[in-house]
Amino acid sequence: MNRSVWGSSWGGLAAALAAIAVAACIAWLVGPDTPDHRQALVFAAATCLLGSIGAWASGLRSAGTAAGRAAAPLAAMALRLAPALVALAWLQAGGEKLRAAGAGEMLVVFYLAALGADLARIIIGGRNSGPRPRGGDGV
Repeated sequence: MNRSVWGSSWGGLAAALAAIAVAACIAWLVGPDTPDHRQALVFAAATCLLGSIGAWASGLRSAGTAAGRAAAPLAAMALRLAPALVALAWLQAGGEKLRAAGAGEMLVVFYLAALGADLARIIIGGRNSGPRPRGGDGV
């Protein structure tokens, strides 16, 4: 299987991590230099990193059946989205200090940056750059 770096699973993880890192650096440089802002930045970046690593890890194991290949992207999406949604719910319910420092907005920006990097990776490298399955089980 001859796959480019952009089409590989490592390329997807690298693209998401790089997008989150760039967004975090911009937020660090542009935002106020207060401890609350730094805590909100770390909270949002760590939450998005957790989701990106979970989505990447779910794609490491190849599915043998058509149903498994159809469910794998849904699992990756759920693992990427769940930590961000839980963090936003927690910020609304009890994280007043981080919410006031802008953690919710940073969380949305970091999530969208990682999602955009993953979409760009899919467009540039293709989801599966290898040979397509043949036979009655191909999806």
